Amino acid sequence: MQQMTQLHETCPSVRHFNQGYFSVQLRPGNPFARIAVDQTTEETVNKDTQTAGGTRGFSLRQGAVSQYYLTADNRAAALRQLRETILVNGSDTSHAKHPDLSTSRIKRDESGVTAICDLLENDWTNPFADDPSCLLSISTGAAAREDVSNDLLNALQKGEAAYQSFQKRLKEGTGFYDTVKKLNLKTFGKIKQKVVKATKRRSS
Repeated sequence: MQQMTQLHETCPSVRHFNQGYFSVQLRPGNPFARIAVDQTTEETVNKDTQTAGGTRGFSLRQGAVSQYYLTADNRAAALRQLRETILVNGSDTSHAKHPDLSTSRIKRDESGVTAICDLLENDWTNPFADDPSCLLSISTGAAAREDVSNDLLNALQKGEAAYQSFQKRLKEGTGFYDTVKKLNLKTFGKIKQKVVKATKRRSS
């Protein structure tokens, strides 16, 4: 405990980390745009020196690439000063807003949610209703037959009954090695199954 109280003298970097100084905020107008410290160079120096296609897209000549990297820091500094001058990365908050928080995006998302709710409630059979008319498959929209609905809705009770029967057999000491029978409950997959009748070929 005493060592932790002396962090500002022994390990100031750890103390700064505990205080929350483990991220970097490049734009003062957007507090939700913090990035990790080790990614700072990706958003600063590397971003200011990048070109379309990278180094291979710039040139494959060794002399041109060497000259490109020797002057990279000067070009990056000039580009950063230019951005700060035109307020692209300065105090201009118009470029710092998150796109999902814009007025047009909020209206578009709200209209999309309203359209989905209207489709479920008015046009389709709502599978989330408290008292649906029938059992439906959300993925295919197919309506279940009466036998399929009965098996799906009573699957828990039928499984519990099978478990109680199996447990009773074990308590009585009989049928320990008997095969556990499958319930073979009908599901939505049974609806699309086609019955193929085998035909006998007559040999002449």
